[in-house]
Amino acid sequence: MKTLVTFSLGALAMYLLDPQQGSKRRALVRDQLAHASRRMRSRVAGAERELSYREYAMGTQGLGAQPGNPAPAPQSAQHLGR
Repeated sequence: MKTLVTFSLGALAMYLLDPQQGSKRRALVRDQLAHASRRMRSRVAGAERELSYREYAMGTQGLGAQPGNPAPAPQSAQHLGR
């Protein structure tokens, strides 16, 4: 297993350090990593917004609806028959 890892790292080094096309390959890898980083930051920001909304919807004191225990209707909705 150690030999396989060593061989793989050597092949990767030869691939990226090639004098003719190595700089192009390194730039491509750098661009792909930057793109993945931007996508990850965007997804994390979206998840933060989603969690923030869920926390708001559930209420900070845990007053949100629980399974089998619906949340009481707000005073303004009492006339709607809820």
